[in-house]
Amino acid sequence: MTGPRGVGDDAPMRPTWVLFDLNGTLTDPSALGAPWGRPDLGVRILGDAVRGGMTDALTGGDRPFREHVRAAATVVAAQEGLDPDGVDAAMEAAAGLPAWPDARGALEALRGGGYRLAVLTNSGAEAGRATLEAAGLLDLFESVFGVDAVGTFKPDRRTYEHAVSGLDAAPGDVLLVAAHGWDVAGARAAGLGAAWIARGEVVLPPTTPEPDLTAPDLDGLAARLLAR
Repeated sequence: MTGPRGVGDDAPMRPTWVLFDLNGTLTDPSALGAPWGRPDLGVRILGDAVRGGMTDALTGGDRPFREHVRAAATVVAAQEGLDPDGVDAAMEAAAGLPAWPDARGALEALRGGGYRLAVLTNSGAEAGRATLEAAGLLDLFESVFGVDAVGTFKPDRRTYEHAVSGLDAAPGDVLLVAAHGWDVAGARAAGLGAAWIARGEVVLPPTTPEPDLTAPDLDGLAARLLAR
């Protein structure tokens, strides 16, 4: 594949900014299911919360992402016949999801290679910074953007445009990194480059725009970018 696709034929082969999704990409959502001894439920809870946010975006709602996480945890617990008291513990876990084991090393390598790093999260900016701090990653990022500043959720293209504006960059000079196909689609619609981490989804739906880069994990992504 070629480098990140931007606007026009003169899009740079090497982006200046690498813009990371937070939940599920930099942090491990398994902790959301840990209160019930079911770490496998974490990805499901996060996915259902994202769908709740997307529903809000399409219907004019503006609930904080945390409310969608609680709603998703409540529904999943009921569907699985689990103790509803575990929802509060899941919400405590949501505020401090751990980083994936390869996250810090990959981010440090990218910074050392001259890339500038930022985050765009469906959580609010303040909540995003708190999550990054709890995960031990906050010091590696120059900027953290939340969708609360826009009043909608990713993959609405306005959320990516907000981040690009905050970086004072051209869309084609920013590469979004996400473990979610819908995030790839939103970034591409806004003119950004996109890299997909095949950590949880494994396979992208054929309807998803082709990402500029794919990697099995963050270490693999860093290796590909540093080879440019």
